[in-house]
Amino acid sequence: MYKVFFNDSTIEISSEVNKSSNNNIVQIVESECYRFVNQFISAIKYGTKVQDCLILTQEIIPLWDYFRNQFKEIPAAGGLVQNNEGHFLFIRRLGVWDLPKGKIEKKETSENAALREVEEECGLSGVKIIKPLDSTFHIYKSPYLPVTGNLVLKETRWYLMNYSGSATPVPQTEEDIEEVRWVTLSELDNVMANTYSSLRELLQKSVPLI
Repeated sequence: MYKVFFNDSTIEISSEVNKSSNNNIVQIVESECYRFVNQFISAIKYGTKVQDCLILTQEIIPLWDYFRNQFKEIPAAGGLVQNNEGHFLFIRRLGVWDLPKGKIEKKETSENAALREVEEECGLSGVKIIKPLDSTFHIYKSPYLPVTGNLVLKETRWYLMNYSGSATPVPQTEEDIEEVRWVTLSELDNVMANTYSSLRELLQKSVPLI
């Protein structure tokens, strides 16, 4: 199953209806899947409101490959960092809570990119990767690409990390990061109320398993 976020909407490609998302789906598509993908992408291009939808197909990989080919892909990586007290590291950028993340550079592994982004955005070194988490996908319009091809599909590969040091995090202000903060489990609901829907879903799935 693949799930892609765009603003407040999602498109899923799956072979079955997932119970956890069934209540949020507005439209289920079971035929003419490729045609529907084209319509979905056209709606994004022209700023038409798109609704949460699910494409049901037994040919997930071919349809997913077709979907991806309609976009400029930019790979990214980031970290869900936990310290020895069980607190999680968050950044606040432009008023929204987020996790440290960024674009994977050429000839850079996703693991190294995730560690580098944590160090650059939060001023912490000595962070270690524990295990990979689920990837998230989202679509946006890039102001740096020609209008005819400015739709970007970004996959962010996430990793659970540990920090056992005592240094105080420092926000990378030149990247518009206003605050870096260790968040307790009791504060997590407040953070998730002011974060991106893709990140909220990642946290809801990942944190209970840590």
